[in-house]
Amino acid sequence: MRPVGEMDLFLTPAGRIMYPGDNLTDVQALREQIPALDGCVYLNCGTFGPVPSQSTDEVVRLLRLIESDGPFNPDVNETVHKVYETARESMSRFVGASSDEIALTRNVSDGINIVATGFDWEPGDEVIITDQEHPSGALPWINLSRRYGIKVRMLPLTHNQDETVASLEDLINPKTKLVFLSHVSTRTGYRLPAKRLCDVSHANGVPIMLDGAHAVGQMAVDVKDLGCDFYAGCGHKWILAPQGSGFLYIDREWIDKLKLTWLGWGMTEEYDLPSLSFESVSEARRFEYATMNWAHFGGLVKSIGVAEELGIENTEARISELATNLKQRLSDIPGIEIESPMEPEISTGLVALSTAGLNHEAPGKWLWDEHRILVAHNAENQWMRLAVAHFLLEEELDRFVECMTELSEDR
Repeated sequence: MRPVGEMDLFLTPAGRIMYPGDNLTDVQALREQIPALDGCVYLNCGTFGPVPSQSTDEVVRLLRLIESDGPFNPDVNETVHKVYETARESMSRFVGASSDEIALTRNVSDGINIVATGFDWEPGDEVIITDQEHPSGALPWINLSRRYGIKVRMLPLTHNQDETVASLEDLINPKTKLVFLSHVSTRTGYRLPAKRLCDVSHANGVPIMLDGAHAVGQMAVDVKDLGCDFYAGCGHKWILAPQGSGFLYIDREWIDKLKLTWLGWGMTEEYDLPSLSFESVSEARRFEYATMNWAHFGGLVKSIGVAEELGIENTEARISELATNLKQRLSDIPGIEIESPMEPEISTGLVALSTAGLNHEAPGKWLWDEHRILVAHNAENQWMRLAVAHFLLEEELDRFVECMTELSEDR
């Protein structure tokens, strides 16, 4: 498999991607499977990705089967169990793990909390996070600081991977119990040098967890190659899967060492109430408990299938091409300041920009109300984030640039 950077990318006006010697991948065919794209320019995969019809149809089929025939009907139960385990196998394959190292969760937040509460924390212990974490990537550690007196240390992110590595080397110390970093910054789309950071952490005898919310689905992820101990991801962003479908990778070495916090039926191998004893399974699924929304994992299987059919290298290359071109064009518009890195090798499809210079109090709302362009925008902070996904067409990005140019001219 060749690195993305060695591929020669050709984009046709029809929105097709072709690599020399490879089959033609028709983006238009993908778009026809995603109803949400009919009515808008969808630039917000970073919050929720639009779901292909085949994934939605599978969720509806399974939900109807479960609720109409009864979830404990033996035939239904067998079907649902197979779908659920297929989701585990599909996700493990997608991120380069073994299926026994994957716990199925609702989202990244589940995974972070499972790991955060799985350590025996003591006053003075330290955890390192970045200064650009999503609230769900910061609050669990802040909570631990209140409950147990641990210290949360913040690694400042710049758009320089060498500086990022050096910052971790400076922060890590004998009191560091865990390093928690985003694989891709939710704020700017900066691609952290995850493998190098894992090496630094392990060289100091410290386990490391990565938040893969904005990595899985838009770029190749191999948890074994990265060398992380824990990796949390979700289906509802770049994989284009239903909400409520996520995963937590736990390296096999940590499965029995990580403490259990939430327990319930389904995670035990042996259980005896009179003797108040139990033995949990020695797989990552020991961190799954109680009833899940089984049908949504059927949708996850379908969405992963679509992603694999497209080829993650194709997806990553197209996103890089579209995002790089868009940033270059936006940087020429007066009043817009790009906050994301410009270099493709440290960038992703997340493009952040300041709208402070546009003299418009709610450009995100205006884009939706007037042009049906969906973005993430914080009017108070005058910050906008675009998620440049592989299903977008060049003419859609042209429309966005024209709209931002119009706002700039109204200053």
